[in-house]
Amino acid sequence: MSTSPRERFLSYVRNPKESASVVSPFLPHPGVIRDALAFLHLPITEDPVRNEILLSQELGYEPMFMTDCSGLIFNWSTDEARSTADIAYRTITTPKGEWTWRAPRKDIPWSDEAACPVESIHDHEMLVSVCEQVGEHEQEIRNYFRTWRQKVAEDGVIVLGHPHPSWLGCQINPTNIFYHWNDWQDIFIRSMDALFGASLFVMSIAIKEGIDFMSDSSYGLEMTSPELFAAMDLPYIRRFAEWTHRHDGLFWYHNCGFTSQFIRGGVFNTLGADVIETIAPPPEGDNDLAESRRHIDRSICTKGNLNLRLLREGTTAEIAKEAQKIVSDVRGYAHIFSTADGVLEGSRPENFITFVRSTRETLGL
Repeated sequence: MSTSPRERFLSYVRNPKESASVVSPFLPHPGVIRDALAFLHLPITEDPVRNEILLSQELGYEPMFMTDCSGLIFNWSTDEARSTADIAYRTITTPKGEWTWRAPRKDIPWSDEAACPVESIHDHEMLVSVCEQVGEHEQEIRNYFRTWRQKVAEDGVIVLGHPHPSWLGCQINPTNIFYHWNDWQDIFIRSMDALFGASLFVMSIAIKEGIDFMSDSSYGLEMTSPELFAAMDLPYIRRFAEWTHRHDGLFWYHNCGFTSQFIRGGVFNTLGADVIETIAPPPEGDNDLAESRRHIDRSICTKGNLNLRLLREGTTAEIAKEAQKIVSDVRGYAHIFSTADGVLEGSRPENFITFVRSTRETLGL
């Protein structure tokens, strides 16, 4: 009896010994999907989700999609009357008054240069207030997840966007996190606790609306230390995982950085994750996939880890060879065959296609 991509993906995570292997590139850039469809002379639509579903059906992989999370809590609106051509003046109304944030319109998300709203103790207080009023947006949040489930249907799985308590839901500049932790630790913890509570509210809706995986993410040792990871990240990751399992859900953990020390030391075995992604290789990470996979508990499904630069710039022969190596490296373990992070814009479509086809051929799918 035929099964849907969603069923195949979930069945593999829950019971890999009795399920077929899964190939699922991680969040390919929409341009790469369009280029691959054009390369294969397939129709292209204006809907990126539909395009990936069409490509996955042609190539035979199980796609995953990711929703927002922090944006559902921090619903900033732009006040154009107070903005300029270059600077956006954003606001959120809270019981404590208006929280404002001025930032360049063309900020690069996730960059060290990105302007973020949390810069002071006052901003921490406002963040807590915003988190406490998340319940006012219940219907909007519910409609958002319901629309996602209807759009993807059974053609793929959906992962909730990462809450990131230690990143304050991406409301603080990455380079400022550790200054705030050092100088204002009490209010920083209050902010993380408030975001954790708001995130559970969002998760409670997401899981009821059919979102397949709850999730979280954190930095590797390129940006934090074992001590800070244990203090800032680990308690929340474990609590998210415990909550998810109490609600009969599956928990997904993402870390695309330097994680081999955590893996070898057994830390990742204590997260409570059902899926751990991406076991990143050099230069972005520091993992040898075969070695790292041996240190991760067999009950945990790993995901990854084709190098993104190789995928973008390598030859099809190199891609095929690396795909075969990944299959060999994780033989006997539960592993979803994927990329080391989101597929980069500009990746050659023939390389993307080769990765999927070579992996499936090596697996005998």
